[in-house]
Amino acid sequence: MTITDDDEGPRPRATMIAGRGDSTSGGAIFARMGCGSCHHLSAAGSSGEIGPDLDQRLPAHDRASLIAVITDSDRSGDFVGMPEDFGRRMNATELNALVGFLLAAGGEAAAGGGR
Repeated sequence: MTITDDDEGPRPRATMIAGRGDSTSGGAIFARMGCGSCHHLSAAGSSGEIGPDLDQRLPAHDRASLIAVITDSDRSGDFVGMPEDFGRRMNATELNALVGFLLAAGGEAAAGGGR
């Protein structure tokens, strides 16, 4: 789904929700934390192949499950590719912004905006 923003032309919905270059926006945090180097996410323009394809995985998540995946590196011996301290690299505001961006991107992917 694309939304037209008079100033900048059409942009993906998740990008609109993430904000306009604000360093605390979820999209900016996704980029700054290097998430796209491992994960594919159309809304972020990332094409990582190491971690799960977020366009496919995000529609199955809610806020609580995303926070758990991001912050809990010890999941009963399962392989976890997320860095052990990843959840501690962000403050609560940044984590909430990132999760909001991912939830919006997941809704976009579910609506057919992902690959």
